Amino acid sequence: MVAVRIEHICKDFPVDDESIRVLDDINAEIRMGELTMLVGPSGCGKTTLISIVTGILSASEGDVWLFDQSLLALRDRQKVLLRRENIGFIFQQYNLLPALTAAENAAMPLIAAGIAHDQAVTSARKFLSSIGMEDHTEKLPRQLSGGQQQRVAIARALVHGPRLIVCDEPTAALDAKTGQAVMQILRDIANDENRAVLIVTHDNRIYHFADRILEMSDGRIIGDYHPRDFIHKES
Repeated sequence: MVAVRIEHICKDFPVDDESIRVLDDINAEIRMGELTMLVGPSGCGKTTLISIVTGILSASEGDVWLFDQSLLALRDRQKVLLRRENIGFIFQQYNLLPALTAAENAAMPLIAAGIAHDQAVTSARKFLSSIGMEDHTEKLPRQLSGGQQQRVAIARALVHGPRLIVCDEPTAALDAKTGQAVMQILRDIANDENRAVLIVTHDNRIYHFADRILEMSDGRIIGDYHPRDFIHKES
């Protein structure tokens, strides 16, 4: 099953009196039950592309189909609701609220969806325990290591049961061992045929966790690789 279908996406940004094209005729699919990595040099358009895929930015041309729903056909409010129900985000910087405990941070999507605070936090504690954080649920972010904070961010992204997990450089701030542990969690998530994981990364230490690697350059996707073939190409 296809989670995301990207069709002829172009994106232009105005600069002074000109228009700069940063994405040029992008076509791709992100499939359920797979971990897909989007790689390429800084400035090639990766972040712009995932912003369009998730409905944060609008394309200049083309369309994105998210779980068979055309983003082009939706109003901004409808995109917000579709994103809230179907997408979980994991960022390099964790973005945890410093005054909240790990469980409270992880519970935020449930609270935003209208679930009572205590019920949401209880659900978040259970989810944190399932990824090895049972002894840290009541700690504040400053009391956690980088890897532990990233696990809280993973729990926050997953606690409401989204079908698409979008990760922007999830291991860039982590040491190799911690990064591998975080990636194993994401790898296990992607094994679920009802979920898809999309990771933007520069980290060649984690390429082997992917099912597919999409390579970008100068606003285009220039290759769709099995990770073994991509690693061989890069070596």
